[in-house]
Amino acid sequence: MNSKISILIYTHSDYSFIWPALIGQMNKYVDQDFEIHFLYNDTIDNINLYNIPKNWIRHVYNDQLIWTKRVHSVLSEMKTEYILFLHEDWIPIRTVSKKLLEEMCDVMANNNWDYLLSYSHFSVTDNQPGIFTGYDDYYFYKSDSHIFQPAIWKHSVFEEFSGVLNKTKHQNEDQECLDFMRNKNTYEVQNVKTVRQYRTTNSLIFPHMHTLAEGLWTFTKYPTLKSLLDSYGIDTDSRGIHTWWELDTQ
Repeated sequence: MNSKISILIYTHSDYSFIWPALIGQMNKYVDQDFEIHFLYNDTIDNINLYNIPKNWIRHVYNDQLIWTKRVHSVLSEMKTEYILFLHEDWIPIRTVSKKLLEEMCDVMANNNWDYLLSYSHFSVTDNQPGIFTGYDDYYFYKSDSHIFQPAIWKHSVFEEFSGVLNKTKHQNEDQECLDFMRNKNTYEVQNVKTVRQYRTTNSLIFPHMHTLAEGLWTFTKYPTLKSLLDSYGIDTDSRGIHTWWELDTQ
């Protein structure tokens, strides 16, 4: 049976310092029968120095392209109807189940959803009854638009988004992008009991820590992150620590 979903990791060699943790955590927690695509820049000196897993499918983008066109360049080579899209600094911390994600794809297909964010916020969960997922305390919620955090995208919608819009990575949530996705059917999923303490780390579909914000470590938000990165030999003294980004919850 053909898979419903594959994983696309977008990265740039400027962030290769985080790859050991990304690769280690993906190997540890993500089901190994996932088809994983790794998209990186053509200006990297020697990709073979970085121990990219042999079962990951490598793709190279033209570093002169704008971010949306870099992403768009690989989508025609991916054949699944749904894509879990990741940036390299979103690292999993618990099991990412292919069976569960394919169940999510079925829900999306049956309800004509175009996008499913891996977590929500109490400003949403406090104001909607939610739709029970079948998993204790986890509910689906209608979202206003999108954000670029771990999410399942309908392939055709992601291809349209990245093909129509011309945006840098830092513009991918600007007003034009938000307006584009407001014309789509967007949802999010959240554990209603832990939404005020653990949003990303208790995600149903991709429990993770977002390691960087504005180029700074998110050790204030995630107190256990530093020791995790240290365990992979990453120099955590090489940059500063973000002191305010979304500290209301992990």
